[in-house]
Amino acid sequence: MRTERSVGMSRTSFVRAAQRTLAGVVLLTVSTGGLAPQASAGAPAASAAYVAVQPCRLTDTRAGTGFTPVGTQMLQVNTAGTCGIPAGATALALTLTVVDPQANGYLNAWPANQSQPTASSLNFSARQVRANGSIIRVDGTGAFRVYTSVPAHVVVDVVGAFVPASSARAGRFVPVSPQRMFDSRSTGKKFGAGAGFSLGLPAGVPSDAVAMAVNVTITDSAGAGFITEYPAGGQRPTSSILNVDGPGQTRAVAGILPVSPAGMSLYVSAGGFVIVDVLGYFTGPSAKASGDGLFTAYDPQRLLDTRGTSPLGKGIPLYPGGGLELATSQGGTLAYNVTSANGAAGYVTAYPAGTAIPATSTVNSVGGGDIVANFAITQVSNRGLGMFSQSGSHLIVDLQGWFSGPSATATLPPPANVDPGPVAAPPSTVPTFSACSHSGLDVLNGRRASAGVGALGVNPGAEAFACSWALQLAQAYNPGSSGSALVHSSSAARDAASGCGTGENIAFTSGTNGAALWNLWFTSAPHLANVVNPDYRNVGIGMVVRTEPNGAQTIWGVTDLTLC
Repeated sequence: MRTERSVGMSRTSFVRAAQRTLAGVVLLTVSTGGLAPQASAGAPAASAAYVAVQPCRLTDTRAGTGFTPVGTQMLQVNTAGTCGIPAGATALALTLTVVDPQANGYLNAWPANQSQPTASSLNFSARQVRANGSIIRVDGTGAFRVYTSVPAHVVVDVVGAFVPASSARAGRFVPVSPQRMFDSRSTGKKFGAGAGFSLGLPAGVPSDAVAMAVNVTITDSAGAGFITEYPAGGQRPTSSILNVDGPGQTRAVAGILPVSPAGMSLYVSAGGFVIVDVLGYFTGPSAKASGDGLFTAYDPQRLLDTRGTSPLGKGIPLYPGGGLELATSQGGTLAYNVTSANGAAGYVTAYPAGTAIPATSTVNSVGGGDIVANFAITQVSNRGLGMFSQSGSHLIVDLQGWFSGPSATATLPPPANVDPGPVAAPPSTVPTFSACSHSGLDVLNGRRASAGVGALGVNPGAEAFACSWALQLAQAYNPGSSGSALVHSSSAARDAASGCGTGENIAFTSGTNGAALWNLWFTSAPHLANVVNPDYRNVGIGMVVRTEPNGAQTIWGVTDLTLC
């Protein structure tokens, strides 16, 4: 404890939810008790083989090219005879990009001769640049339509087409177990702006494969920019597959991307870490003729939305570490759009139901109410499609089509979806401080009376100043230190707050009892001299309790005695 006088006086110092699956799905229907998706606007297209095209920009509303307005925020893209798209194509592999939307919203795309679906292809926030891969069915003239729910610019790039075939050598999809093909984080070196690099074909992919289904992620982006993909050894196009708005972002996009015997090349305009996961490949001309791996396009339709009624219940999300299964009666591989809504920061992984969850991600969320969509191509099992959420999220699944072929075999039990209950607040790592109290005026005046001097009143300015200084002392304290934490306030500041000359006593002790502070002052001759000085007329008292994260407490006291 310390004492101070001025004006020439002496100074001293998962509740576990019952796991249920969507039964009786023929890619188009969900059993009662689940979510009933939209009915398809048209019959499925004929089976088709994939034909790669050089990545090419179909539409860019910023430049006013490649579209015809057909309604408010709706445009039509006529693809016949453009970008090397083969005649008779029934569906296109696209990258859809929204630029500078005026508000949060979504984009959907569909055949020009069908009604607009509610299934979405892309979700975005105001002023973002967002891209997503997609397989969009076209009408008999090769046309499709695009709608944005709010005013925005739209960019459409094409990377391939599907042409009718009942059997084919080239252009058939072959799924592989999702695996990480490349991760620049393993080197600890971030790509700089304008970096380009090539990746060879992974093991098991034949040298004449025409394309691969991949998921490309950029994380810890260096700034606003984009990623472009093209066949290794080819010329870099003006199209892009993925966009970021600024530094520090994580964005992912999946799509069907063309390759050469040398693999694929990627260009990173703004820099960042890049991750590439491979999901499968499309055969080249050396493959045997078969009907497996051919694509059947559907008009977009919703299969699952956990925000409403779903197999998990009404409005129940996937909890952290939880999962669900979407059962299908059709084998092979699904092409769909998966959206994470209002999830915590983390990822969702899709996989064949009843098999091991791969160490890859399908869609990534940054949390904070983020709604993010990503295209996905996932082989199903005899139990259908599995979904795992690392950190918890609502999920929406919109079907785009399916590839024929074998299914995986389920060997593991269905996933659980356990409600973790209320999340306990993390333990505090910082001290807390009580409100200031002014106790002890009666004790002080009792001691003055025993010394034969008059009682003190309250100086409001001195009282406010005493509280402020007591809090400052408590905040500056380093547990384990000694009284070196006790420092008097500036006499000039104290006098100014009180309106006249002042003296000051300060002290602290363990516990929360203010009487202990008065005892310290009364048993110290210099402090007692201040207490019973007959020149003082009023006083300001301030006491603050500091509580450590471990529960230990100290009380800090200041008495500022005034001559007025």
